[in-house]
Amino acid sequence: MRGHFCPWKRRERMKQGELRRALLVATLLCVFLFVYLYWQQTADETPHLLYTYKHLYVPFRSAPAEQAPQWTWQCINQRCERQRIKSDVGDVASLATCSMLCGSTQLWPQPTGPVTLGSKAVTFNHRLLDFYSKTTGPANELLLAAFSIVNDSISGLVQNSDYIHQKTDITKFKIIVSILDATTVKLKLNTDESYTITLKPHGTELVGNITAKTFFGARHGLETLSQLIWWDEYHEGGTLKILKGATVQDNPMFAYRGLMVDTARNFMSMESLKRTIVGMASVKLNVFHWHVSDSQSFPLVLPNLPQLAKHGAYAPDLVYKPEEVKEMVEFAKVRGVRVIIEVDTPAHAGNGWTFGQDEGLGELAVCVNERPWSLYCGEPPCGQLNPDNPNVYDVLEKLYKDLISLTDENEIFHMGGDEVNLECWAQHLQKNSNYYNYTDLHDLWGDFTLKALNRLTAANGGKKVPHVIVWSSNLSKRPYITKYLDKENVVVQSWGASQWPDTPDLVSDGYKIIVSHVDAWYLDCGFGRWRETGDAACDPYRPWQTVYNHRPWQQLHLNKKQVMGGEVCLWSEQLEEGSLDPRLWPRAAAFAERVWTDPQLDMSTYTILEDVYTRLNTQRDRLVSKGIAAEALWPGWCKQNPGMCL
Repeated sequence: MRGHFCPWKRRERMKQGELRRALLVATLLCVFLFVYLYWQQTADETPHLLYTYKHLYVPFRSAPAEQAPQWTWQCINQRCERQRIKSDVGDVASLATCSMLCGSTQLWPQPTGPVTLGSKAVTFNHRLLDFYSKTTGPANELLLAAFSIVNDSISGLVQNSDYIHQKTDITKFKIIVSILDATTVKLKLNTDESYTITLKPHGTELVGNITAKTFFGARHGLETLSQLIWWDEYHEGGTLKILKGATVQDNPMFAYRGLMVDTARNFMSMESLKRTIVGMASVKLNVFHWHVSDSQSFPLVLPNLPQLAKHGAYAPDLVYKPEEVKEMVEFAKVRGVRVIIEVDTPAHAGNGWTFGQDEGLGELAVCVNERPWSLYCGEPPCGQLNPDNPNVYDVLEKLYKDLISLTDENEIFHMGGDEVNLECWAQHLQKNSNYYNYTDLHDLWGDFTLKALNRLTAANGGKKVPHVIVWSSNLSKRPYITKYLDKENVVVQSWGASQWPDTPDLVSDGYKIIVSHVDAWYLDCGFGRWRETGDAACDPYRPWQTVYNHRPWQQLHLNKKQVMGGEVCLWSEQLEEGSLDPRLWPRAAAFAERVWTDPQLDMSTYTILEDVYTRLNTQRDRLVSKGIAAEALWPGWCKQNPGMCL
């Protein structure tokens, strides 16, 4: 029926046409979306991983009562001058803002490369922070942890939680990090710790770019970037501010920048040690040297030698468990710090080593708690390993294996090795025929050291540890040093006074050294004697200026290539964790600038510039904001009136 009208076929043709048009539109939309995304990927430099931390715990202080500020500061001749606020004065400036914008960089340690800092600041709040990673691979996990840490650090500056309701100068603060070598996740002596920072606005956003060869450089860059941020209590009840523009190039002068804490004389909690590592990260120190045991106590629980802590700890709860040590090693790693645990031998080994006879191993240590102590050791109680007992070396191999496993550290190992009392060995080894093979007991000491080094190699899977550190001692002097200490892999930590010939002799003999001169970098000195007999160990007190001005490679004309770095030391005969923070800080921060930047030193006057005082005081305030009870540098009046106390 040729002329018959069929409505359902027309509807079918209409549906088919509409479907074709819909498919065409959908295809065009897909093509457009693909082109747009491809263009965005190639044209937009925004990295592929975004981490936003907006709701982490922030220890906000309650909003202060409304009080009119009393003082304002003006930048006059590159110095902030305090002035009383008058009623007819409009804008006022806080000391923090004036300090950040007037003359000095306020960075600590001072960068070694070129630095340019803007003269203007912008306001923001911590909720505007976005972290971007251009890194893939193993380093990205560490970077994510570092992002969280710097976010907490910035948030910790906040003194008034209501500030988030204020209008800010920027709408977003982006921190973008690029790591060129994403495979390096373990700090070594040859690790590149350099970084560059550029900070500049893009429209209503502020963008901070950090580029580094390794994670460890990137972490340092984040630390420096955080130092360009401060809390301005004057601005509308308080707000965070940051420089509007900056560029920084930086890298350390020394690979080994250490801090040693002794937990054998007095036990210190893991929390206090972690707080120390937080302080170290804030000033870019990178080696936490943990002197965990001594003749007084052995608080470290070792998986293969739990007897040491069982017999040597002060109490069952005053110990460091393996899982705690491993957790602290990871805690330190994300902060750019490596942990090196020292169990000092053969001297400084008494309590804890007394289990041998009960287990059929013989006498592992001699002179333990011997009296009168002054005949057998430098301070009570006495104790030294028995060099003539072969079981001692079996125990040492187990100990070394545990230390390497707990710290995941096999590039550097600290053996101790100082202050052996030869009279102790002479008195307790006379009955052993092997004693008569030695006309000079220094050779017995040397043989012990060689056997211990062989056991360290065995504990390390048959591979020599590249850098074995020993304290300077009689064995590190001529003629014994070249006989028993191989300069290819033995590093001597020179702790004697800088006037002694030890350090120059070591360098002259071709050894690499770590400098820890007692007259400059021992931070426990100056608190009088702690026993009735004998003089105080090392008076007087070393102020931060002494720490800062000690530049032994210049003062002693040392070959700087043989100086691996330096280390400040804190022994704990007169110290427990309640005094840990003020004893370390800010003096350890002064040391940190010496080994990171190594600023020039005028040896004719030893004058410290005003800029150093003001920058160190600012850094001290940063440490306090992180929960570290750092000591005051000077009266508050001097802080408020820069230059007038010098």
